Amino acid sequence: MRAALMPGAFHIDERTVVLVTDDSVEVQAVARYCADMIGRVSSFTPEVRKHDIAVDPPRNSIVISLRDDDTEVNPEGYVLRVSPKGAQLKSATAAGLFYAVQTFRQLLPARFESAAARDTVKGWDAACCLIVDAPRFPWRGLLLDCSRHFMDVAFIKRSIDLMARFKMNRFHWHLTDDQGWRLQVRSHPALTEIGAWRKQADGMRYGGFYTQDDVREIVAYAAARHVTVVPEIEMPGHTMALLATYPQLSCTGGPFDVPHTWGVFDDVLCVGKSESVEFIEEVLTEVMELFPSEYIHIGGDEVPGTRWMQCEDCRARMDAEGLHNSGELQSWFLSGVEEFLHAHGRKLIGWDEILDGGGLPRATVQSWRGMEGAVTAALSRRHAIVSPTSHAYFDYPLTSIDVETVYGFDPVPRALKPSEAEYILGGECNMWTERAPQHLVESKLYPRILAMAEVLWTPTQQRRYASFEKRLQRLYPRLDSLGIEYGFEAPPVRFEAQPLRSEIRRDDETSTLNVSILAGQKGLRLQYVDPATGETRAGTGSFDVEGRGSVRAWAEKPPRLRSDTAVLRYDLHRGVLGSITLDRSYHPRYSAGGAGALIDGLRGSTRFKDGRWQGYQGGDLTVTVDLGSRFPVSELSAGFLQERGAWIFMPRSVSFSTSEDGLQFVDAGTVLNTASDDEEQTILQDFQLAVEQQTVRYVRMTAENIGTCPPGHPGAGGAAWLFLDEIIVR
Repeated sequence: MRAALMPGAFHIDERTVVLVTDDSVEVQAVARYCADMIGRVSSFTPEVRKHDIAVDPPRNSIVISLRDDDTEVNPEGYVLRVSPKGAQLKSATAAGLFYAVQTFRQLLPARFESAAARDTVKGWDAACCLIVDAPRFPWRGLLLDCSRHFMDVAFIKRSIDLMARFKMNRFHWHLTDDQGWRLQVRSHPALTEIGAWRKQADGMRYGGFYTQDDVREIVAYAAARHVTVVPEIEMPGHTMALLATYPQLSCTGGPFDVPHTWGVFDDVLCVGKSESVEFIEEVLTEVMELFPSEYIHIGGDEVPGTRWMQCEDCRARMDAEGLHNSGELQSWFLSGVEEFLHAHGRKLIGWDEILDGGGLPRATVQSWRGMEGAVTAALSRRHAIVSPTSHAYFDYPLTSIDVETVYGFDPVPRALKPSEAEYILGGECNMWTERAPQHLVESKLYPRILAMAEVLWTPTQQRRYASFEKRLQRLYPRLDSLGIEYGFEAPPVRFEAQPLRSEIRRDDETSTLNVSILAGQKGLRLQYVDPATGETRAGTGSFDVEGRGSVRAWAEKPPRLRSDTAVLRYDLHRGVLGSITLDRSYHPRYSAGGAGALIDGLRGSTRFKDGRWQGYQGGDLTVTVDLGSRFPVSELSAGFLQERGAWIFMPRSVSFSTSEDGLQFVDAGTVLNTASDDEEQTILQDFQLAVEQQTVRYVRMTAENIGTCPPGHPGAGGAAWLFLDEIIVR
């Protein structure tokens, strides 16, 4: 990319015309788009005229030219020249011209994006410049999950319009999953009569689907903005909505309901039955009629082999085909799907699990479980789309993935050589909607999608986060004019808390916690409740607290954004500032800051990803706390969280023992779990044990994991997690 600002401005007014030098329908459409873009927010609409390329354009004109000279080799590249006389947009393709128009609109004031002043605005000024630009990757995508929560047609069109303004060009439409089948299939109408609807926990009927006319409208709308709609039809897993409609296509015969809970379900499409293969081909035939996309996404992720290994049809299929395990059975099935698509001139995309069983040499791999899938695909000369959970899952909270994290993403794995990196098509941001109904989607996407858009467009060597952050601040007024319900860049309130030990720690003394309240991003107004006085104060703050309590703060970004109240719970018990020994390692994704987090006096919230919960997958956990000296103790407890949908459960029991020397431990007692494994709401529980007062130095806690997710859970049989935030000694 090369860009240079020059003196002066091009004034757009009622005399401005849009000139187009090519007769092609696509280029004419870009010219009309440009004229309508101006007319939508002005008291005039520029006339679109055909122009002879051999003649110098008149003053006060916007010239749109399909030419090869002065353009980048990249087909989506463009050249934009703006002078006081007018603007010239050149590219080798209509798509490149469309992106030139998007850059041109960014040269205009932020209020250009609002039609509010249409009757009063007489003209606009665009800064003079020369820009030569082209994207780094051809695949710049947004996945929108419309199965878990249904999105209306108007919202989808708005989402496509907005992503196109930032030069994203692939709309990955997740249309089917366990919780809903959203696509009308005329050969199987029951899919939307039954599979599109579910009963919520409160008994309410929820759902919806897209008619084939809806789909054609959306595909055409996207094409006009040079966005390709890529449908995803999940198979052979994530098919509970399908099986609730046609239970005969399962291994067990059902019956099934369309679930309202999230997770991975054991019941999947029975790939041993010929009827299943025929059904999928019938569905895909209609999908291909509706979607002209070169690629069809078939999912292929998170497919338990449990039912297959117990199914006579699947076992017979494995014997007949010489298959040895469920991974090879899935690969056999998907290879047939790939052949079917290939015979119809289409290409298959699947999540990176499609690599597990071998085969599918022509498939494109979407790598989500880290970067390994992309590496494996590229080394085997298969194309890859990269959207790992570490950077691209925008359903994750800002505590896990903030704007800076997204901006630090590089779709090309470091392990690849330049010749291998050519197989990386690009990346996507994935907007899964288990916990994001339509009204929350924009606030999760923006501004993070703006970071992803720049990552996928701009070469790595030209990207600097400090520069992006400054430009992002200048972009907010434009987002306001567009009416985008954006969220924060990072957790808006940041607590810094440091336990402080008294110089001489006597038996009647407790630790003090120094708390600082800081803004998580630029341009925020902070307010907090002073814990000493209960008064609300503005700005940042720093103070010391003792005992047990909480600090509350919130942030505002005028004119439209206010955060929820952030709460820091603290409990400065006797164990704070001791030392700790773990009998096993915590999961690196849920470290809470390290081993000392379990005795730092900071309590977790109801969000298991808030950075204060320490996670352990499978197996029991034993923790030993050294208080540093002998102290009188009368109460022991440990705090746990249960989030059933995330496979996190309460321990069956928590046992405590104490010691004076760290060698000989005396049993203090056991506390049993009282929470139900079936509870769908998040639960916080302190396993609290009162003990006869004794003087001890060491406290040991053992938490008994339930082992595996219980029967009836979507992950039944999978390793259960333990999440704890603090071991408390009083």
